[in-house]
Amino acid sequence: MMAAAMTPDVRWFDVSEVSLGSSGVLDLGPQERARAAAFAFAEDRHRYQVAHALLRQVLAAHTGIPPARLRFTRQPCPRCGAARGRPALAGGGAPHFSMARSGDAVAIAVAGVPVGIDIERIPPGCTCELAGVMHGDDASQVGRLSEPRRHAAILRWWVRAEAVLKCTGAGIAHGMADFPVLSGGPIVPAAGCRLTPLTAPPGYAAALALGSAP
Repeated sequence: MMAAAMTPDVRWFDVSEVSLGSSGVLDLGPQERARAAAFAFAEDRHRYQVAHALLRQVLAAHTGIPPARLRFTRQPCPRCGAARGRPALAGGGAPHFSMARSGDAVAIAVAGVPVGIDIERIPPGCTCELAGVMHGDDASQVGRLSEPRRHAAILRWWVRAEAVLKCTGAGIAHGMADFPVLSGGPIVPAAGCRLTPLTAPPGYAAALALGSAP
């Protein structure tokens, strides 16, 4: 398996512009096809299928393994030990990868170190209720802002925190308030990750976090 470069490879896709043929569906694994079949609406099913088919194509380009032959697993969660941590290629080793989707946007990051990416469509209203689950330093910083800067800062906090938790493998079920991500620079010592500048498509907010090399 060919390792990904240390510089992350970040790909952006618009699923509304992708037509998934029968071959793309066949590339999906049994669990992916079962999950897709469970969606009640065809639009949501299409978004899911396209996102996972694109992930397989990107990883195939990095590994040389055909998309349909890629097998996935979950690493142990670092907080609870359950097998629901970072997704990984079966067999271990690089490349590490992360995928996020929101609306019609899909973001995929591949790297030689643990990586987490998140993208969220910017909602029309304020997400101020999320301030209650922030780290105290971030909540204090956001509380001093006026609208609409507060709304933008909360969304920036969300994607950064989720990217870090994807990078560590803990996920948003653990630790959203354990570390600040709006102040203190790009390094998040409590999580062992660093935030990397990332420009999102128009109408979205996004963040990328990278772990340390082994």
